[in-house]
Amino acid sequence: MENFTLQPEHLPDCHALLADCVANLPDDCYSLPARLAWAGIWDEDSRLAWEGRLTTAWSVGIRDGGQLLAFAWLTHTGELDMLCVAPWAQRRGLALQMTHHLEAAAAAAGVTALHAWASHAAKPVLERAGYVVLRPNRVERDGIPLENWLMAKGGWHEPAAARSKA
Repeated sequence: MENFTLQPEHLPDCHALLADCVANLPDDCYSLPARLAWAGIWDEDSRLAWEGRLTTAWSVGIRDGGQLLAFAWLTHTGELDMLCVAPWAQRRGLALQMTHHLEAAAAAAGVTALHAWASHAAKPVLERAGYVVLRPNRVERDGIPLENWLMAKGGWHEPAAARSKA
């Protein structure tokens, strides 16, 4: 297996992997309409949005024999924005490996207060990585509600203005 830094040309494969991961979540976590809304489609708007997010983040991908197994990125402001492991590569410690890798890069730059909006799938992984749940959250994608959790570590606190909107 090989770790590498994500580049814009990797993003279509990352989105395809995300869509596969979301599609394989159990129905008791997210309904089929919720999973479809979450994954979205890869188009020019998605490409531009993902490239913009990637340019302000530390990133890591893991591949084996050229096949993308996992990817993640952590923004320069301390948000773990993406954490995705292919269904066939799960339960090997790849999510924790990527989380630790990104946290080390952030710490080297002085960013230690971290947070994430964790899905049902990511929540237990982040708990093992030392994140704590601050509160449950609901977002809407294409008019469909999705449940997740705001989690943090390293002393990160949700800004008061954001809390009042939640």
